[in-house]
Amino acid sequence: MGRRYFNLALLTEGASDQWFLGPLIDRQIAELAQQPAVGFDYSGVVTGECFTVAPRVTVVREVADLLQYFDVVMIHHDHNERAKVDAIREHFAADAFRIVGLVPVRETEAWMLADTDALRKASPGSDSTWEVPHDVEKVADPKAVLKAALGGRRDVERGFDRLGQTVALEKLLKLPAYRLWFGELGTAMRELRFL
Repeated sequence: MGRRYFNLALLTEGASDQWFLGPLIDRQIAELAQQPAVGFDYSGVVTGECFTVAPRVTVVREVADLLQYFDVVMIHHDHNERAKVDAIREHFAADAFRIVGLVPVRETEAWMLADTDALRKASPGSDSTWEVPHDVEKVADPKAVLKAALGGRRDVERGFDRLGQTVALEKLLKLPAYRLWFGELGTAMRELRFL
């Protein structure tokens, strides 16, 4: 039997979340695909047409459309909004396991703080002094810390794509919310017999 093709769609709260999460998800799944016992190919995440802050009926309709074409639909929310992911799943009883929640404890920006080397590379001209707390998921305002780490630029979002491409996956796997997402993704992929 040949290798199967795994495809995934992503709905985020906003565009800046997509800039970071798209490349990050691609790297994490590509790493899974390299495991010797795994037999699937993957060409990259596809972002949906709406953001998850849209009215729920719009998000449900988008998820229904995506489930027709994608193995997994990933739904991103910030600020402990897992209940919104669960509310979407309720509309898809048979396919609920194919809807994976991606919910950082506070905000996606906290995950961007997990790797100080990647932060320095994302803002090479920055000479500001900053300190990232050890437990980035407990940072009260990760956006402010990230802005300071990236040199206080107004357009900090410009570095999100680069951070998504460079933040160390092993550092992210130390974060409880990241491990929860990764575990949920693994469960869905095992149910679908990709892992």
